[in-house]
This record gives sequence, structure tokens and C-alpha cells, in this order.
Amino acid sequence: MAGERGREDSSVQEMLEVKVPSATKDGEIIRFEIKTLTTLSDYPSCEMVTTRTFEDVEWLHNTLSVREEPGGSIVPPMPNRPASTAAEAEALMRQEFGGEMRSMLADHIPKYCRSVEMFLSLLAQHARYRHSQPFKQFLDSKPLPARALAKLSMFRRATNVVKDKGLQTKKDPDDFFHGQRAFIHESHQCMKDVNIVFHQQLVSQRQFAMSLGAFASDVTKAGSSTCTSKESHTRLMSRFGEVMDQSQQAETALAATSENTFGFTFCVYEKYLESAKDMLQRRLRLLAESESAAAAAVKAKPATKAKAEEAREQAVQKFEEISKLGRTELSLFHQLRVRSLQSALLTYCQAQISTGRDTYAMLARSLSELRQIED
Repeated sequence: MAGERGREDSSVQEMLEVKVPSATKDGEIIRFEIKTLTTLSDYPSCEMVTTRTFEDVEWLHNTLSVREEPGGSIVPPMPNRPASTAAEAEALMRQEFGGEMRSMLADHIPKYCRSVEMFLSLLAQHARYRHSQPFKQFLDSKPLPARALAKLSMFRRATNVVKDKGLQTKKDPDDFFHGQRAFIHESHQCMKDVNIVFHQQLVSQRQFAMSLGAFASDVTKAGSSTCTSKESHTRLMSRFGEVMDQSQQAETALAATSENTFGFTFCVYEKYLESAKDMLQRRLRLLAESESAAAAAVKAKPATKAKAEEAREQAVQKFEEISKLGRTELSLFHQLRVRSLQSALLTYCQAQISTGRDTYAMLARSLSELRQIED
């Protein structure tokens, strides 16, 4: 039967691919269509299609971050909450264009689909989360469990803030993790700064494109005005307006490509680096707890010595487990980060070169036509 899992040969490569091809607006709720193809034997079907809301995405992220006890795993970052009203969509457009700009909510739907798809794809690539029960539940078409983790997640974050106050200057005895803390902290700050500068560049590029469009419209109107006496002047102004309009389209396309390559990747990995920082901070808490448990075991009286020793062994075991997994996770994370940035840079440069060549050819051709009109 189509969709039913067969018993594939063991040589078949394990595959799990998640796509979010579309989304629909239902009142103030956006429903994402999610399609899954897989050869993994622990999934109920090799092809699954379901519809999930952004609240379902939040449930999945909170479940993996809170209930599943991530330990040494680096949880992929949750996408930004989409605008659910026309007012929110217009506010987002003003932020992106740096000025007054009307926008339809539907204009942002492809961007929301891509963000959700990236989150799910990162989970599908993760050695642990691709086999997790909450992820499989999310991809299946059955209703999800009740969402009761938001308050627990907020409480845990508040508790961790209190615990972390005394760990800000703590020296990690492991040189590898001590170096990773410094590197990821610096990389995260650099990524934030780059995001700000890149966003400012996009705003300027879009504003320039809008100015070209307005200029093209004014030139075309001037050429068609009744005060123009010479036919050659009318043709010249009309053709020049067309050139400016084509230039505006090229700049708009270039800004969109920049946002969809570098801009999108920068945003994802700024938050992903934050997740890596969270994992290192969890490990540091367990280090502090194991040191406290060791000190308590030394000071324990004979009556409580056995219990204190057991607590120390459990704390040390948790710390060793998170250190072992964390070391592997960081290595895989950096490989994925470098590959993603390389791919974004390659696509960005190819788009810049292609658009530059096309624009140059268009301007050269248009200049030749304008000179012929003048003659």
C-alpha cells in the first residue's frame, strides 16, 4: 500500500526530509503544511503530510528543551513568531524597509514557511532529535498532547538565571570546554553585530530600489507631458524611465537574494550559537553541582556518608555524560555552521555576479539605444 513502510535493504541510506511548501491563514492563526519523506524504520510511514500551527512548533521546541532534558545536546533554535495580523505585518515591513510601507500578511508567508522548514530540517539532521518521540508525533497527522510546558520553561529559565550568577567567572578545568566557551561567546557577539550591519545594508538597498522606482515613474510622466514638443525628447525620456525601472527591479531582486542567503543564515546561526551557549552553561552548572557534592561528601558525618557518596557519584556521572556528549555536539555543530555559511556565501556571490553582469549588459544596451535616439 502506498505510504506504508516496507522492509528496505539495510544498504539503503537513512533519509529524513521535511518540507514546508505552503501555509494558509485561518483568522489570526497560520497553518503550515508539513510534508515528510523518510526511510527510517521507527517512523509509522515513509510519507506523511500534516498541518501544524506555530503554537505546535513552540510545543515541539519547549518539549525538546524542557521535558526531554537536552543535557549535552544543542537544541536547534526556534524560528521567530510570525505576524498574525495586518498591523503586525506592516510593522515588520516598516522595520525591513526602514520607513512607511504597506504590506499584506500574505507577502511574509514564504518567509515563515522557510523559517519553520529550517528548524524542522535541523532537527531531522540531528542524531538524537530525528528519533525523538515528540518530533515523530509532530510530523504525524495525529493531534498533539496538551501544551503545558510554557510556564515550566519560563520557571526553569528564571531559576537558571539565579544559578548562573555565580558561574559567570568560573574557570573550566577542561581546556577544550574553556576554549569553546570563549570562542562561542565571541562568535555569538560577532554574529549579532554582523546581523545589525547586514540589516542596515538591506534597508539602504531596498530604499535605493524604491527611489529608483519613484524616479522612473517621474521620468516617464515627464516624457509624456503635453509640454514636450519634440518626439525624440519624448522617446528619450520614456526609454530612460524604462532603464530606471529595470534597474529598480535588479536592485530589488538583489536585496531579496541577500536576505534569503546571508541574511537568513546569519539570523539562524545567531540563535543557534545562543543554543550552544546554553548547552555549555548547563555543563557548567553540573560541574558546580559535582564539586558541591564532592565537598559535601568529604564533610559528611558517618551516618550520612553513604548517602553523600551516592549523591557525589550521581553528580559526577551526570557531568561526565554531558561532557562526553557536548564534545561531540560541538564538533558536529561547528561543521554544520561552516558548511551552511559557505553555502550561503557561495549563493550570495553567484547572485551578485549574475545580477551585476545582467545589469551591466542592460545598461550598455540601453545606452546604445539612447544615443541612437539623440542622433
